[in-house]
Amino acid sequence: MSISTANSTLDRTKPPVPGPMRAVHFPTIDERMLSNGLSVYIVEAHDQPIASVMCYFRTGSTNDPVELPGLASMTSGMLTKGTLSRSAMQIADEIDFVGGSLHSNASWDASTVSIGVLSKFLSTGLDLLEDVLLHPSFPVEELDRLKLQRLAALTQSKAEAGYLADNLFARLVFPDHPYGSDANGTERSIAEISTEAVRQFYHTHYGPEQAFIIAAGDIDPATFIPELESRFGAWKPHTTAKQSYVTQPRVRGIRVALVERDQAVQSALRVGHLGIRRDNPDFIALHVLNMLFGGYFNSRINLNLREKHGFTYGARSQFDTRLMPGPFAVSTEVSTGVTLRAVEEILSELRRITVEMITEEELEMVKNYVIGSFPLQIETPQQIASRMATLILYGLPRNYYDTYRERVAALTREELLRVAREYLHPDDALVVVSGNVDAIRSGLEEIGPVSIYDREGNLIESVAA
Repeated sequence: MSISTANSTLDRTKPPVPGPMRAVHFPTIDERMLSNGLSVYIVEAHDQPIASVMCYFRTGSTNDPVELPGLASMTSGMLTKGTLSRSAMQIADEIDFVGGSLHSNASWDASTVSIGVLSKFLSTGLDLLEDVLLHPSFPVEELDRLKLQRLAALTQSKAEAGYLADNLFARLVFPDHPYGSDANGTERSIAEISTEAVRQFYHTHYGPEQAFIIAAGDIDPATFIPELESRFGAWKPHTTAKQSYVTQPRVRGIRVALVERDQAVQSALRVGHLGIRRDNPDFIALHVLNMLFGGYFNSRINLNLREKHGFTYGARSQFDTRLMPGPFAVSTEVSTGVTLRAVEEILSELRRITVEMITEEELEMVKNYVIGSFPLQIETPQQIASRMATLILYGLPRNYYDTYRERVAALTREELLRVAREYLHPDDALVVVSGNVDAIRSGLEEIGPVSIYDREGNLIESVAA
């Protein structure tokens, strides 16, 4: 039996037209405060018996001492490695017994300790959260184990071209600034981090005046707040030293930096410059612009380097936004023989998007992608909690996500051209390449003055323009 399509008007050569945008509302935030001033933000979602509780501290790797990069990350990692009443193994066994999770980590702007449990085991999860936050013991043997793990990971990373390119790119975009350091530490700093340093960082930065709690999921505020009060209400505030840093100047002209990797058959490329803060009012427009340029598979840079030229399996770009201006970078890996051509194509695409209006088709495609994928990003309690943290950490309006899709839908080609011209600087860019220097340097000297670095980031040769 055959089905005739002679009278069908469906054109199967084109993707289906998206339907009308359905209403999606970010959950209502219930804001509370404990007796000691600790802020609590609750989003109820009772469709699943799951609860997620995260304690955020407004401290992170940006607060690392200059001489000890990695200290914030190490301190965060140690919080779940033992308390005055529980060993690391006991902590792991107790959270595993109820099928939950307990994690701690540090980013540039915040340090976080979180639990995820079935709501019927929420009290057990809160007991553990209280213990690791208020009574960490920082056992020497656990610190030594964590340091060995970090050193092993660092050794492995230094064998990867992408890590070497990322590390040097950050160092050159952010000289004399914490963002220029490896947040996980160096061989020297990891070796020098002591229990005393970890304990001092904890006592300086982990207080309720620096913290806020986000809870999402199957949670009843009427019972949850008293449980928090009984555990954290007596947590005493203390004075925290504030650090400030001068915003880094933008690179002027095109500069090329090479990281030597003898006999490498591929080059890891990073092309970019200083970017923006997360609270920049043009963030949404820039997010959509970056998505079009290098943020998803159909982006310009991926279609150019992968689909058109076959230089790479994939290429992407990103504005890494933080409390202070973070980096903008285009990233990819290509074979050694096409390194120069790939860099030229990246710079060409950057120039094109700052001088030519994007097409209506491109605009509609990227807006549909961003709008359509947004509801998938606020499905779980963990996702909701993470979005809430973004609002609080970066001082964004509480209705930010309620109006997010409408603001995306309202973007015009003219607006995207404006932000491209304002925030993308192809002629003031840093080009970092990790690869076989002997094979690639002569071509790259055509682009800009070349400096050569070893794997530790030490300058070994600089050539004037």
